[in-house]
Amino acid sequence: MKRILFVVLLLTLLMATAGLSAAQESAALRFLCFQDRNECDVYDDLLDRFSQENPDISVAVEVVAESVIHERLSADVEAGAPPDFARVSDLDVLEGHYLNLRPLLADPEYLYKSFPDIIFRSMSSYFQDIGLYGYPDAAAVVAPFVNLSRFEEAGVAIPGAGGEVASWNDWLAALDKVLKATEASYALSVDNKDHRLVGPAMSLGADYYNSIRLSSADLDGLRDFLVILTELMEDGKTPADTLLGMGKSQEYFVRGETVMYICGSWKVEEVAAQVGDDFDWAIVPNPSGAGGSTGLAQLTGLVALADTDYPEAVGKVFEYLSGPAAAAEFAARTLTIPINESIALRDIDYDTEAPVVAAALNGFAREVPRLQFQAIALDLDPLAPVYYEASNTYLRQYFAGDLTLDEALSRLQEAIAAAEDNMYAEG
Repeated sequence: MKRILFVVLLLTLLMATAGLSAAQESAALRFLCFQDRNECDVYDDLLDRFSQENPDISVAVEVVAESVIHERLSADVEAGAPPDFARVSDLDVLEGHYLNLRPLLADPEYLYKSFPDIIFRSMSSYFQDIGLYGYPDAAAVVAPFVNLSRFEEAGVAIPGAGGEVASWNDWLAALDKVLKATEASYALSVDNKDHRLVGPAMSLGADYYNSIRLSSADLDGLRDFLVILTELMEDGKTPADTLLGMGKSQEYFVRGETVMYICGSWKVEEVAAQVGDDFDWAIVPNPSGAGGSTGLAQLTGLVALADTDYPEAVGKVFEYLSGPAAAAEFAARTLTIPINESIALRDIDYDTEAPVVAAALNGFAREVPRLQFQAIALDLDPLAPVYYEASNTYLRQYFAGDLTLDEALSRLQEAIAAAEDNMYAEG
């Protein structure tokens, strides 16, 4: 009897120990997330399904505004209470505090093969190693919106309709024909703002990374695009107020006044709502030049924090969310552009009742494989905000006639050089 009692007690103790061990092994992760629309809500749903399949891992999604995500993340790290992983728009905001996921993933090469290699090369350069600290979950891509109805009205074929990417010369000639044959007021409209001018400049040969310093960039391609815009402005074929920072190109496009409008994928739903049934429009490939065909991509991404108590669990979460099924569903439900090339190249079944929105988003997605190295690198560069602010200022002064083209470009490079010198001095 005593032996039986001893066995029962031993089994009870073993079961309690096993239960305690299991409890200790379970991982409760915190995910600090920002969203422009419903990204964190979709992640919450995806992660609920993940936890159902992995009951030992739970994830609490904490939503904060994009305007404070980096401040909040830095504060949490400084306080010794960082999240396990986070969604950020600045991939190097916490250099030195990220978790290397490479040894935690079953197939780390999947990520390297799925995305343009500049992404991971840029991230690795910040950390001086070949670690894998996260991945980009979405991109904002710049490309032209085109009024198809104006082309049909003019009887002019869409350049590159046969599948090839048309040149800037072909597009400018076609736009001019449409302008002359219809009641459109302008051929092309683009705001003098941030990244909207960079893609065309790169496609015309601008090289922002021909040396180690951004201030030494070869801006001949930017010069060429500025000359194109100046000639169009002088001929009344592009609205001057958009180049002077006082007007918005989108307003001209949705009213049917401009045939081509260069902007980003984040404007698709807004344009669709404003145009309604007034005319047909579509996203077309970025025109090509000496530098090829490229827009610009601005990235958001998921990063893992080094101080997590559950690195293996974080690795499993990243493996799941970056996988083709979850990543494609995330893009479809959030109406975002996947930077994963294998997903971007196939038609995504976007969760929208507007066919024009789905078609436009897929048009932007097809631009992903054509993105140049520098079209992604510039957004990852810590000096990108300096470049954009300086270009907005000096190019606006150029279009107003207050600076010559040489003076504007020279001052732009001087502003970047000063910021670089300051950054290197502080570093």
